[in-house]
Amino acid sequence: MTAVLDGVEAAVVAALDSVFDPELDESLLRLGFARAEVLAEGRVRVDLRLPTYWCAGNFAYLMADDARKAVAAVPGVRSVEVTLHDHFASKEVSSGVGRGGSFDDAFGDLSDGSGLEALRRLFWAKAFTMREEQLLRALVARGHTHEELAVMRLGDVTDGGELLARYVERRRRLDLPVDDDAPLAVMPNGRPIGAEELANWLRRARSTRISLEANTTLCLGLHATRYPDTAEVRR
Repeated sequence: MTAVLDGVEAAVVAALDSVFDPELDESLLRLGFARAEVLAEGRVRVDLRLPTYWCAGNFAYLMADDARKAVAAVPGVRSVEVTLHDHFASKEVSSGVGRGGSFDDAFGDLSDGSGLEALRRLFWAKAFTMREEQLLRALVARGHTHEELAVMRLGDVTDGGELLARYVERRRRLDLPVDDDAPLAVMPNGRPIGAEELANWLRRARSTRISLEANTTLCLGLHATRYPDTAEVRR
């Protein structure tokens, strides 16, 4: 029984590690924003604690709902209870996600009825831009010219390491091709970036990356101040 439980716990942790803060593009687990506890009879409790009381309700709902779905998909898990703590919309988010409802259902008249998928894809596009900029700048630092990058394929990058892995995963989230013959440098909509526009694109992408990195630093600092006992678990 203990071995079975340990296996479920490991799978639950891995599932939670796959859930990202949409604004920061980092794992909720690694940020220290979420923790899971496996209880008896396949029940799991997920506690979500965000950097401030006023974190946007739609962001919070995305994270809570994604956490519930990821953990619920783990074999051996029979039920998942997600609780958002210390937040102005704790009740709406926790109860709405617990019912398996939508953001629009949970927030009623406060929602415009359009759901959260457009918001999700907006953040996916920003994350894609940041990860692509990091990879392309690393390749430039290794001696590749903009002209070379514009004609390179994914399969041409043989030493991309973690930068390449993260970029490929962000491409996959946007339903962009990830085969070896796919163009390396593309816009979030998949359009290849020409050599003549790559310099300007990299400058704009750098602004996106700096904004995401600054938000991450700010949120981690606020979270550490609010919940100092979670600081040591961050990677």
